[in-house]
Amino acid sequence: MDRQTALLVLQLPDAPTVEEIHDAFEAHVFGLRDFLFRQTVIPQVFRAKVDRLLTASEVGETLGVELPCLDGTLPEMIPLQGTADQVVRLHATNIGRLRTAMAATLDPNCLTRFGECLVRIQQQYVRWISEWAMERDLEGVHNRPMRDEWTPDEFAAALEAERSGHTLEGPTQQRLAEEILRLRSLDVATMVA
Repeated sequence: MDRQTALLVLQLPDAPTVEEIHDAFEAHVFGLRDFLFRQTVIPQVFRAKVDRLLTASEVGETLGVELPCLDGTLPEMIPLQGTADQVVRLHATNIGRLRTAMAATLDPNCLTRFGECLVRIQQQYVRWISEWAMERDLEGVHNRPMRDEWTPDEFAAALEAERSGHTLEGPTQQRLAEEILRLRSLDVATMVA
């Protein structure tokens, strides 16, 4: 990557100061990290953000800017096993661990590794839920937007209640079916991509 392209990525003029470059680079990487930190993990969208982090790494190298990485170690991930409600809770724990680790860095190389891991564990989770729910009849269920994720606590509680033989109220049963359909749709999108 040449200097002009790097400056263009950061939306800087042709002759910025060193401080302007550093501030723009930091803001650029912070925005990408903030997205990975706060948004619903949709693998295709996150993959695009990870690609932008790779570009940010090139920008930093080209412009001679470095950002701190206090700890770039990937946290240990808990294997997804058990009942569906347990898997939902384990996955939420894994996402939380990764995002906590992400908070300790602005280095695009470190963030790329964390982002790749987020994508990978989300794909594994979606695949697990899809296979588990393969026999469910979801015909006629409203398809929610991918970003409209049910909280893991609510999702796990509904799955646990269902597994325990409790009758779910109409809105809860409907929302459970919608969340399962949302996740199955993500799995289909992953297989197509």
